[in-house]
Amino acid sequence: MDTSPAGAAPEEPGEPADETRAGDGTEDDEPRPPAHCSTGRLTPAQAATVDKWRARLRQDKPLPGQDRVGAAARMAGATDHPRASTSDAIAAAVTDLLRRPPEPLELAGYAYRSMLAQWHARRGQPRADVPACPPVSFYLPAELADQAEALRTQAPTAAAGKLRQAEEEAAEQYPGYSDAAERNRARYISGQVDRYGLYYTRQVPRGTIARMAIDRWAGHATDTVIAAAVSWCQETHLQWHRARHDMTTLRR
Repeated sequence: MDTSPAGAAPEEPGEPADETRAGDGTEDDEPRPPAHCSTGRLTPAQAATVDKWRARLRQDKPLPGQDRVGAAARMAGATDHPRASTSDAIAAAVTDLLRRPPEPLELAGYAYRSMLAQWHARRGQPRADVPACPPVSFYLPAELADQAEALRTQAPTAAAGKLRQAEEEAAEQYPGYSDAAERNRARYISGQVDRYGLYYTRQVPRGTIARMAIDRWAGHATDTVIAAAVSWCQETHLQWHRARHDMTTLRR
């Protein structure tokens, strides 16, 4: 049975069903539309976390501190399903991360480790942290999307700077042109690349921040996450969401 009340906005996928709250609509203050975002492919652990949030969204059960809807309201179609969607939960997690953002170098390292996991998997060395589960769409207000994009573009610059620093340190610690000095310099630089995850060869994938946010919230109580999703939905959307009844399980 579809748990969405009449007029409720659908969960992802698809186009956003409403505008985020921004500006007053005057010519000098036109609201910018929300940005469509994606987590990119999730690791099995991340997919399991999101599946847990989805399972709670499908429960016809009030969150702690909330009253149950009455019999008359139920006859009119109301339920105790949380008034939020998976996209709201992920957007709330991303917003929380951006309030206390990682350093660009930390984000670069996170992306680098994901790249390594995929590299090993393609060579017949499967790992538990390979992002192989379906992605999830979500929406962010334009200002938050700008902040996330700025952090994403700063990451490879930070990694490249750290790599140059490692090369300078290696040259200082192991000077000379002997084979031993060159091996020591290469070993030192390689160690710094592994330590910091100097992901500097390409742009950090856009879904990296969302996946890091899911990891940060993985240890939160499910009701705490869903309550944050409800608050996010009510503060951000003009038309509140409900989880769809046909959501698929992400972890295979």
